[in-house]
Parts: sequence; structure tokens; C-alpha cells
Amino acid sequence: MLRKIVPTLIILLTTGVVAANAAITFVYPAPKSWVKRADYLILKLNDPAITGVQITLNGEASGIMPIGTPEYRKAFRDFIILQALWDKGKNDVSVETFSGDKRVETAVNDVWYNPGGKEPVSPDYKPNSLHTAENERLCAPCHPMNPTPAQLAAGPGKGNPCFGCHKKMMNSTFVHGPAGTYSCAYCHTGDGKSKYAVPKRDAVLCNECHSDKGDEFTKRKFIHGPIAAGLCEVCHDSHGSPYPAQLLMPINDLCLSCHEDVGKGYHVVRTTSGGGHPLKWKTDLSRPETGREMSCVSCHNPHSGDVRYFFVNNAEDRMLLCQMCHNK
Repeated sequence: MLRKIVPTLIILLTTGVVAANAAITFVYPAPKSWVKRADYLILKLNDPAITGVQITLNGEASGIMPIGTPEYRKAFRDFIILQALWDKGKNDVSVETFSGDKRVETAVNDVWYNPGGKEPVSPDYKPNSLHTAENERLCAPCHPMNPTPAQLAAGPGKGNPCFGCHKKMMNSTFVHGPAGTYSCAYCHTGDGKSKYAVPKRDAVLCNECHSDKGDEFTKRKFIHGPIAAGLCEVCHDSHGSPYPAQLLMPINDLCLSCHEDVGKGYHVVRTTSGGGHPLKWKTDLSRPETGREMSCVSCHNPHSGDVRYFFVNNAEDRMLLCQMCHNK
């Protein structure tokens, strides 16, 4: 797949002196760091003679981007802000700088992309945050880096300081309510090691709003492992996703990411066609009014239940479950 690197029109001004001996400084992500979102690659130019840059990401090179024009310098001064499509895992970034036709310097960085921050990362890479004191000094001329409570409570387009840089996160089909209204400060309190940290995670935080669901799930006789452990974010993205209920991936893919054996053999029964019970590609006859495709949740409640295997409708007898669709 062709990897695209697209300039983003965000105006920043330069302040201070950073890495004076290098033509390019990697502001974000920092060298040898890992990120959980494919959002920005931010570079700072330290040599006013630079007129062009070429970015190579995992072997795919961009053209030489002109950055020495008066129009560019007026808008961006000495910053380059790009949107990059990281590959999962290690990403090699090379930045070549030019002054006219002369190559000035090549700067390299490698970044580890861990989507959602859900998987182990090599200890060679450290977690990265843009909101460090050093980085915020660079952004402060154009962005309110120490917003007031009133600004943090403002809606999108009404002075909310998060909206300008993070609005891309809301381009999902299914968006979590607080994220969609940019009520970011409710969860990102900053009461942690880094600014805008989320000191509470998973059920401890989610149940502050969803206490009714927490009570409903945990009072059942049989509780699904992630729910029993309070790990909401194992399945749900706290901001938004392309899938209903902000799931991290399509329902069956999510279930089979843990229950791999179900997808490898004959599930439930061996049918007359020689295969197992279908897991998808059939209409969900248990809820025909929805028009949804059959999935794991056609038969199983993903949170908890009063019978083993979390059968929907708490069908204690497997045949009663089958008769939801096979009622002949």
C-alpha cells in the first residue's frame, strides 16, 4: 500500500533555540518513541537556508516539498507538520534537507506504532507525549497551552483548545459522547505524570457515567473475563471507531482475537454441508428487525449472563437457543 505523507495547514511560530547543531529536529514523535495514534509528524527547521525537504517513510519517498517560499514561511515559519500513515510496529523515517539543489543534511528517526496502545512494545522505545514543557513552549505563540477551565469546557469551534489539533479523532462513524462534545477534561484531568494524563482507566472511569451498566453486568451469575477484570478498553475505544459501540474492530474479529479456537474448527455442530455453524454472512434471525448480519453476539451476550456461555435471553437449554432461529 502506498504510504501517504500529507502536509497539514496548521500555523505555528518559532520560539527558542533547539538542537542548534542539527538542520532538523524531530519534535513529535520523539526519536525512539512509540505512539498509539497515527496523527502527526512534526519537524522543526533549524537552518534558515533550507528550501526543501524530502520525507522517506518505510522506503517510500515523497517528492521534494518546497518550504523556502515567502508564502510557506509566512504561514509555517520554521515548522513542518505532516500527517503520516504509520505501519503497525517499527517505522523508519528519513528526512533529507536541501538548500536549492544542494543536499544539506539527512536526519533519521524510527517510531513504533502501537494502535490503541494495546500490545507490548519493545523496551527500546519509550512512550511519547506531545505535551511536554519543551514542546509546549514551541506551540504557545499560536495555541493556548495553559487553557482555563472555561476554555476546556467550551464546545468545538467555540474556543476549545483541543479541537484544532485533535478534531481528526472525531472522524469516526461511532463517537463516544464526551469525545464528540470535546469534554476532554472530564477524563484527561492531568492528575498524573504527564499533562492531560488519564489517571483513572477502564471500569473505574467508565462506571462514573455508566454505573447502571456496571451494576447490570456484574450482578449476573456468569461474567465475561474482561468485564470481571474491569477492562472496558480491551474491546472499546474511548474516543470513537468505525464500529458500533466504539469497538476496536468488527465484532467477530474482536471475539476471535481471544477465542481463536472457535474460528478453526466446527463451532457448535457439524452441518449437513460439512462445515460448522455459520459465524457470519447470514442474516441474524434472532433479531430480524435489525437487518444485521449474524455474529458472535447473535447467540452470546458479550458482557455477562445468568447461564453458561452467556447465551442471549438466558436460554438455559441449548435447544431453546437454537429455536430462536430454527423454530420448525
